[in-house]
Amino acid sequence: MPTLPTVTVFSSIQGTAQSLRDADPNLPLQVVQDPALSGFGGTVEFNPSALSAETKSILQQAEILISEPAVVASLLDYDRFALSSLKWCQSTYAGVDPLFNSSFFSSTTNIPWKLTRFAGCFGPPIAEWCIARIIEHERSFAATAKDQQSKLWVGSRDAVTNYRYLSSMTLSVLGCGDIGRCIARVAKAFGMKTVGYVRTIPTSSKKEETGVDEFTTDLTKALQSGDYIVSVLPSTPETRGLLSNGVLQAASNAKGGLCPVFINVGRGDVIDEKSLLEALDKKYISGAILDVFEEEPLPTKSKLWSRSDVIVSPHVSGLTQASDVPKVFLSNYQRYVENDCSTAELKFLVDWKKGY
Repeated sequence: MPTLPTVTVFSSIQGTAQSLRDADPNLPLQVVQDPALSGFGGTVEFNPSALSAETKSILQQAEILISEPAVVASLLDYDRFALSSLKWCQSTYAGVDPLFNSSFFSSTTNIPWKLTRFAGCFGPPIAEWCIARIIEHERSFAATAKDQQSKLWVGSRDAVTNYRYLSSMTLSVLGCGDIGRCIARVAKAFGMKTVGYVRTIPTSSKKEETGVDEFTTDLTKALQSGDYIVSVLPSTPETRGLLSNGVLQAASNAKGGLCPVFINVGRGDVIDEKSLLEALDKKYISGAILDVFEEEPLPTKSKLWSRSDVIVSPHVSGLTQASDVPKVFLSNYQRYVENDCSTAELKFLVDWKKGY
């Protein structure tokens, strides 16, 4: 029996290697632990210049690597030959934009290794987060908590008694991939109408499967339709700044919109902070619930922190659980082995030209 290729795990997500061992005790693993890498939630803290000589040597010999995109990007920006033997990298995050934003990528015309997305796991937790935030906003849970601290019975009377049923509202989903469709399906379970903004209208998708009542390629229509708008858009050349420069004006009452609440669980660079603040000040939107930002962590000088119409969340709507890694990785590993260590048949391959 041929020797199985070794999988190198270099990740800030605690328990990743153990989850892989539990799922497949025969999987050959090389686990790299180095003080230069740490992190929590959606935040990675990595200093490639502080890596030990042993870690550098292991990474240079790695054929298959499981790691965060931000780690790989920082590593290659520091030393473009740090992963000289790499054939396949499995991302532990859904978003891979740190690699595309790296100086390594911008200066490289041919990347010899393949990258696979961490797909199929984030839909349910992000959908739960979005619906929880919508309900929290409609039912004014924050006002109730404030009343409790002040020992006031319905002190915030208007806030806690004037709410809408979810079944009376429309949710516009910008970006209807796996995560967007999962959000739409959960919204439908609460009776919401759903509108999905896409680049291309699906030809054969059933409403029951997608959760989307109506697809549209018209961004203005999507913005005008929703009581809530949730962006699940990735960071690509086409989406960066898509909602900046007054685009959200289409959602305002004056333009035929519903002055919705804007939720962002995709990528923060879909709209710049100046444009977002303008949209709030000019009442294009009535509020913003944000889990992602242009710059993370959000700088203390940001005006978003102190606004009563903004909720700031530290990029935690969908975190990678160590137990999810085998579900995504092992089936692809089997494909890799069965195809003589070729990456041609891997699922969820990132297209270096398209940026996702």
